[in-house]
Amino acid sequence: MFRKVLYFIVSCLSSYVVYISSNINVEPVTIKENNNDAILMQIKIPSINLSGNIYEKNSKSNDINKNIVLMNESSYPDEDEGVVIIGAHSGIGKIAYFRNLNKLNISDEILIYYDNIQYKYSVKNIYLDVKDGSIIVNNYNKKRKLYLYTCNPGDKSNYLVVVAEQKI
Repeated sequence: MFRKVLYFIVSCLSSYVVYISSNINVEPVTIKENNNDAILMQIKIPSINLSGNIYEKNSKSNDINKNIVLMNESSYPDEDEGVVIIGAHSGIGKIAYFRNLNKLNISDEILIYYDNIQYKYSVKNIYLDVKDGSIIVNNYNKKRKLYLYTCNPGDKSNYLVVVAEQKI
């Protein structure tokens, strides 16, 4: 019996010594949420009663068949000489965010909320561009710009493009 008790004590002590000498630092594990679908910015156009969310470029929600889309070639509102390029469907249905884009006028205000800051844009130009999978983006005057595009209502062979400059 003495032998069994001695064996038990030696086993416990040796386990304790191994535990103490190992210096294992156990830190709590933080499970990171997939913020891939986090809202990156919001757009509001008061004159046409538009309000919508815009998601990260690599988000599954940054899909023109689901939401307003931020193009991969786009800059962000806080970048010098940056050009934000946003597209959405027109027409009818719940994803036709830009259904009234053709009702915008020169000087109408567009608001972008990004990184807890409101950026104000003023519409400077509205034109049609051939619907070939791309739009012409020009920043010759090196100002922060916003391009909005959608299919032209009633004319599916052209994009309706709205160009706005950021008010500083």
